[in-house]
This record gives sequence, structure tokens and C-alpha cells, in this order.
Amino acid sequence: MMPTLPLVGPAVTSTKPFGQQSPTHASWHGFTPGRRSYAPEASIVLVGIRGTGRSTLAVIAASALGFRLLDADQQFFQMTGLSRASYKTQHGTAEYRREELKLLHSMLFENPTKSIIACGPGAVEGTGQAWLAEYGQTHPIIYVLRDAEDVKKHLKVWDTEAITRLFQLSGPTHRSISNYEFYNISDTLGKASGEVATIPGHQSPRSLALKRVEYDFLGLIDSIMESDRQGSERYRATEGSASLPLERRPYTYSLNLPMSLVETAGAELRNITTTADVAELVIPVRELQATSAEFDDATANRVCRLLYAVRRFTRLPIILNLELGSSPTGIMGGFSPEHASAYYLSVLNHGLRLAPEYLCVDLRCDENVIRDLVVSKGTTKIIAHYTCNSLSSSGWRNPDLEDKMRLAEDLGCDVVRICREAKSTKDNFEIQHFKHGAGKPRDVTIPLIAYNTGRLGRMSCFMNPTFTPVTMNLLRRLAPGGSPHCLLTIHEAQKALYSSFLLDPMYFGIYGTNASTSLSPCMHNPAFKFCGMPHEYKIFHQPTLNHLRKLISDENFGGASITAPFKKEVFAIVDFTSPEARAIGAVNTLVPLRSRNIESLLDRNRAGPVVALYGDNTDWIGIHTCIRHNLSPINGVKRRTTALVVGAGGMARAAIYGLLRLGVRSVFIHNRTAKTAEEVVRHFNGYRFTSDGATTPTEVNASEKVDALVSCPTIRVIESKYDKWPDDADFPTIVVSCISTREVNGESSADTSLPSGWLGSPTGGVAIELSYTPLETPLLRQIRGISDQGWIAVDGLSVLPEQGKRQFELFTARKPPIEMMHNRFQKTMGSIEAKPSTSKKNFFIFGHSISHTLSPTLHNTGFREFALPHHYGIHQTESVDASVEAIIKADDFGGASVTYPHKLQIGRLLDAITPCAQKIGAVNTVLVKKGTGMKSRRLVGDNTDWHGIRSCIERSDLTDLRSSTALVLGAE
Repeated sequence: MMPTLPLVGPAVTSTKPFGQQSPTHASWHGFTPGRRSYAPEASIVLVGIRGTGRSTLAVIAASALGFRLLDADQQFFQMTGLSRASYKTQHGTAEYRREELKLLHSMLFENPTKSIIACGPGAVEGTGQAWLAEYGQTHPIIYVLRDAEDVKKHLKVWDTEAITRLFQLSGPTHRSISNYEFYNISDTLGKASGEVATIPGHQSPRSLALKRVEYDFLGLIDSIMESDRQGSERYRATEGSASLPLERRPYTYSLNLPMSLVETAGAELRNITTTADVAELVIPVRELQATSAEFDDATANRVCRLLYAVRRFTRLPIILNLELGSSPTGIMGGFSPEHASAYYLSVLNHGLRLAPEYLCVDLRCDENVIRDLVVSKGTTKIIAHYTCNSLSSSGWRNPDLEDKMRLAEDLGCDVVRICREAKSTKDNFEIQHFKHGAGKPRDVTIPLIAYNTGRLGRMSCFMNPTFTPVTMNLLRRLAPGGSPHCLLTIHEAQKALYSSFLLDPMYFGIYGTNASTSLSPCMHNPAFKFCGMPHEYKIFHQPTLNHLRKLISDENFGGASITAPFKKEVFAIVDFTSPEARAIGAVNTLVPLRSRNIESLLDRNRAGPVVALYGDNTDWIGIHTCIRHNLSPINGVKRRTTALVVGAGGMARAAIYGLLRLGVRSVFIHNRTAKTAEEVVRHFNGYRFTSDGATTPTEVNASEKVDALVSCPTIRVIESKYDKWPDDADFPTIVVSCISTREVNGESSADTSLPSGWLGSPTGGVAIELSYTPLETPLLRQIRGISDQGWIAVDGLSVLPEQGKRQFELFTARKPPIEMMHNRFQKTMGSIEAKPSTSKKNFFIFGHSISHTLSPTLHNTGFREFALPHHYGIHQTESVDASVEAIIKADDFGGASVTYPHKLQIGRLLDAITPCAQKIGAVNTVLVKKGTGMKSRRLVGDNTDWHGIRSCIERSDLTDLRSSTALVLGAE
């Protein structure tokens, strides 16, 4: 039987309350835990030593939240007319401290709301500490840390040792007056010497140097204030799995990151690409205590830095697992039970200061300890963890496991996780009985994570639906001594689900009249393969929606990307639409439902009759994401931020919607035809926007508070490029060009450049060009020419993968490998650009009931392999009709495969038929030949069916074919 940890109440002999430290254990100075809940507009305070980036972070937060900025250094100068040093010299230390405390008091208590307060030295004075302790009961106070070497580089004074000593001296005080922590990780973390970080398809100018810091810090602000200003969930659909918390979505994965690996393999982990849903930072408490018997300031700094390093590496929600082993003496190095309790409690409380999305708590703890953590958890969710090391033969039938589940819910935990080492493969079947049969108590509603550990337990892992622990081949390689393959990769886990018939292969595609040139297959198909999914993404080049109706009748149809001209027309056949699609007035993503309710969006990757359709729009997401990634912190969206949209078509509407969701409230539209632009303005009139979608006034419940909604945006038309920019509006810091262009003799077919007077923003901005033919448009050339003024150019190649990423999520309910999709897209475009002499041609397969053909996959793979720009698509009709005739007469037609019954009919449209085709009486191949005289080309029909039959016969063991007799079956 496993020994009980000394954290369980009766085993602790001390009469002091659990976790109360004796004088010899007084090295921890963290803020006393309490309820972490704040008013939505509560002011936020930043504390820390000079050089940690406190003032810069305050500017970032104030800009993002629209709060007033109060920086102690600036406020001191405004109040006294002198710098701190000069004031101290002229008036003496005592008077200086009085002024410092006076300033601190006014900054705090005169600004209880809508302010970002960057405190100065007065925060660590005795009276200042008391004020902050009081203030911290109702306001977030964030302690900012940074590597000593980075502080030295910033201040250009002292040495690293002196800064380290300053951290050691001030750290306990700063922790005692704060309730959260932020580690300002340098962008050079994990980089090899001289290496420069770049984002595929983007510039990486100096104005974006703080983007990663901005992302990390605003993520912490969002977590503390229970908001989503970062947009990590803002662009999610409001129905389906994306509307559910991560722990309640099907088949989610947790990337297991041991502390030792994070500390030693930073350079490798910086380039990590994963489709995991969360990252689990595993910190063995025994390893912490090996370097320090007390949970002191240095150990707290170490844990804090580890967590923020994982955030920077992965950009994922974090599970902080402060791991206890199975032996109380082994874990705590032989220390007393009281010491062990105090140490673990200190680590857990420190973990909550870092605001991880999830914190693991061992269920062997005293129940009161867990209850206290639940009370003070803030937005962090508590995972009650229990490792069953019992040697009992009952295994997963042990009734104690039911009690643990019920206890976790009774204590207020959000998730319960139970693990047990597999002794045989039989344990993998018992765990299914435990989860779905009599094992799980019916009154327990919190999500259950349950799996066997060890090599024999891998089957239970891939069948576990929630936060299955996974690894990566990179992590296996980096692990000391080579990692045993006890943990699956996501690719292995997904592949196992499909191989076990728990999930089904599906097919998807892009549907439209010009779909044959789409690059979407070059993104989606490699992404399916990367994720271990046997899906296929095809091209459906169709003149009407008729063929789409046939696709919908297929049980393996998984969804479609809808392109022009069907984005509005498809509204007529969908049963449900997202708020985004309704606001934009277009559907670009179609998802089949297997039951007549929206909840069936959860049940994806499973075949079955399609009984309803869901329509969404992801066009705006690509624009929205590219703006967020490339808008410098100084140009963060504020109350007066102005944007300019050029064009008034469907993509312009998507752009405007994306801007409004970002919080932009002043948008100008310029279009060649002002009347069309006015129609777009009328379309958006009356819309009010919340942080998670658009609503019209009629959709707002009358009982809701008015301030729950953002005021209606102002959208205006600027008619002519000769017009002066309006005096009553700021210059735009965001420009989105939605003009469709094509390449003519190496140049753009339209002049997309803007009047220089419209680009007068003193801080520059970001300009996004949606067209990528040609890749270098007049607008992009213009913007790159003023990059020294803070302008950033983003080409069209960056937008498509971002909206494709969201389509991938809608189709599969899985996170896509976004960097790989970006790279494949860029590589394919690069191959096309590298072969300017090879014109793009469209090839097809003609026939009836051919939606399952593998011909597009084979041919398009070949085209990509040889870096050819061609595309092979499906054109399905009942017979050779006018649409087939239109395709073969098009200038970009390159040839076609022909199946039944078309092979008997297509000859009438051709200029010639080969003798073989004439003898067989059917055409299965249409070739485009160079013409003569007045005709530039000739369409020739051939038949290659007999080639395949002949090749198979020739590879047989028959030696005397002339004397052989053949039997042909089927003469219809």
C-alpha cells in the first residue's frame, strides 16, 4: 500500500494550521492568498526594480486597455519639476522620501479605476508597503522580473552581480506587496549567436521588437481580468467545440515539458512547432528542493522564469504541474512532515501568482489546503491529480478511485486526473469500463482524465479524450539518455484513433468557378498528413451549386471552402450560420452536421448521413490575425485609431468586420465606385460589437447594461484619391487593400498605391495587401519605401494561411500546424514564381460520380514535385454539356482525363481523334496540341486505357503471348 503523504491532516503532528511556517522556514514572502477577483476596470499596478521593463509594459497595457498611464518617474518630475536624483540632492533624503510617498498615495488612491500605475522606489518603503497591501485586496499588483544580464544591458550601469544582489535584497519585499508576477523574457532567449527571428511572410522590423513581450504580458492581463483582449479566443466560432472550455473539448493533447528539458534545451525549443492544445510544465518538487532546502526567493524566480519561457516557446495555455512523487521521504529529501507541508504549500501558492491556465494539486493533500487554493485560484483552473500506486489486484475496479473523483468535485476542483501504471494490456480495457461503465460516479460532472502510464498503457492514452500527455520526436531526441517511447506523439495518437475506427477518413475541398488554381490543397493535405489524419482535400471546379448538393449526400463529406461566386448563394442551403457569416453577409466555410442541432459540430471526423449544414466565414480572420501580428505596440488599437479599407467587395466587408472586432471604431472606405462603398456602409450601420462577436440592436436583450456593448462604429467613404484626409479624423495606422489584381507583363493590373498625404501617421502603421498576383504590388512597394517611418508591409501570402488555419479547425476540431502550412504555401508560391516561363494550365477529369477519384491527388502531387504551377480538378456532370465545352475552350485549359459516360460523347467537341481512340470507340484523354494556320491550338482525343492493361500483361509470367487465349468479361 502506498504511504500517505505528510500533507494529509491527521499525519501532521504540528498543532499549527496547515502550511503555516515556523520561524526557521520564514524565507517565503509571497502575498497572502485571497480571492483573486477584480472589477472589470480596476487599476493595475506594476512594481519591480529599474531596468525590468516596468515602464514599457505599462505603456503596452495602457494602450491595449485604453487606461490612463501613470508612470512614477514622469509623475515625480511633473509634481516637483525635478528628477529624483536632483530633488534628493537639493532637498535631502528625508524630504525626498516624503514626496515619494505623497506621490505613491495619490497615484494609488486617486486612481482606483482605468489606470496603469508603474510604481517607483516608494513602493518598498514601510508606509508604501502597507498602502500597496491594502490596495492589493481589490487591485492586481504585478511584480516584474527580468534576467540580470538584460537589466545590465538596458541600464548600462552596474554589473550583473550587483543587479543579482539587488534582486535578492528587493525580491522578498516586492513579492510581499504583489499578487502576480511577470518575467520579462528577452527575445534573445534560446537564440543561437547572431540568429534573427522572423515570421514567415512578414517583415521583422524594429517596430515589432516588442510583439512577443506584448503578447505575453497582455496574456497575463487578460487572464487576471478575465478578458480576451489578445484575441486568442475572440475569433472562435460561437458554436461547436471552440465555444467549450479546453478541458471539455474532444481529443485534446497536453505537451509534456519536464523542467530539466526546458532549462537545458532552450535553443532547440524556441523553434518548437506543435498542434498540442496545452503545454504541461512538469516541475518535480524534489528537484527544486535539491538546490534549496527552503522555498526561497531564488527558487521562486526559477519557477517564474520557467513558466514564462514555456509561454514564449509554445504560445499555449499552460498546465503547471508541481509534481510530488510516490514516497514522502523520497520527495522531500527526508525533511520533517511539517517542513514538507510548508514547502509544497508555498510552491502551490507561488504557482497561482503566475496565473497559469491550470494548476495541478495532488489529491493526497489535506482537504482544507485544496479548498483554500480553490478560493484563491482566480482564473486558474485546478486539476486534482491522483496517481494510484496501489498493488491491489482490483486495479481500476478499486472503489477508492470513485471516492477520489467525488472528492475532487466536492472540493471545487475543475478537473480530476487519475493515473495508474499498466501491468498488462488488460488494464487498458478495464479503464474503459471505469470511464464509461460503473466506475465513474453519475453525480460527478467535472471532466475526467484517466489513463495508464508506461509502454503498456499507450492504448489507454490515445483513447483518453482530455489532455492526453504527448511528446514530440524533438523532445525524445533532446531527453537525456534518450526518452523511452512511453508517451505518444500527437501524430501517433491521431493515427491510432483512425486505425481503430474511432474516427473516420473524410474528404474536403474548395468549391467555386475558379477553384482549379487554388493553393488550398497544398496547405491542407500536408497538414492532414502532419497530424496523422487520413483526410484528403480536393478541388471542385464547378459552374453551379448543383454538384455541391451531390457532395452533401456523401457520408464521408467533411466540409468545403466556398469561393466566388457562391459565398452569398450558399446561404440558401445552410441550416445554421455563425454571427460572423451573418455580419459579413457571406459564407466561405461549409461544415456538414450529422444531426439537426448545432451541438453536432462537436462530432467531427465521423462519417454518417448529412442532415444539416453549418456556414461560417473565416476570411476576416486572416486579416484580423495579420493586423494583430504586425501592428506595433505603439500603434495598438485605441479609441481614436483609424483604419482605411480600399475596395468595396466581399473581402472589403470581411476586412471591415475584422477591424471592428479588433476594436477599431473609425473606418474609412475608398472605392472606385462611391455608390458601392456607400452600400457597404449601410450594411454595417446599426451593428454593435462585443468582444466575442457582432450583434444588432434588435438582438440585444433589453435588460442588458448599455455599457456591455461597444458603441456603434463610424464608417465613412472617402471618394477620391485627390481628396485631402479629413481633419476630424486621425491618419490611418491600418490599411487593408482589397482590390483584385492580376499580373500583366510582370506588373500589377491596377495601381493600388495611395496618396502620400493619407499615410501621414507619425508612428507609421501596417498595410496589408490581400492580392498576391503579382506578389509585389504598387501599394507594397510604396509602403516598403517608407518603412523607416514605422510602416510595415504585409503581402497577400500571409493572409490566406491564417484563414485556412481556422477552416482546418472547423473541419477537424484540431489545431493546425500553422507554421508548416505557411511554409508549404510559401514554397509552392516560390516554385511558381521561379518558373515564369511556364504558364499556368488547368487540367480536369470529366465524368459522372467521380467525387472519390484519386486522380487530382496523383496529378497535383506530380505538379508540385516538379514545381509546376498547374492544377488538376474534378468537373462532374451527368453528360458532356455546355460547362464542359466552356472549360475546354478556355485559354488556360491544359488537358483532361475522361471517364464514363463522357468518353463516348466528347469526341464531337474535338478537332481530331487518334487512331487508337477511333478503334476503341472512346476518348479517355484530351490533349492540347499546337495548331496550324489561323488556329493557335488543336484539341485531340486519345485513349490510354489499353496501355495499363498491356503493361499488366507484360509484367505477368506469360512467355508465349501469341499462343495464349484471352477471356474478356463484361461487354456492356
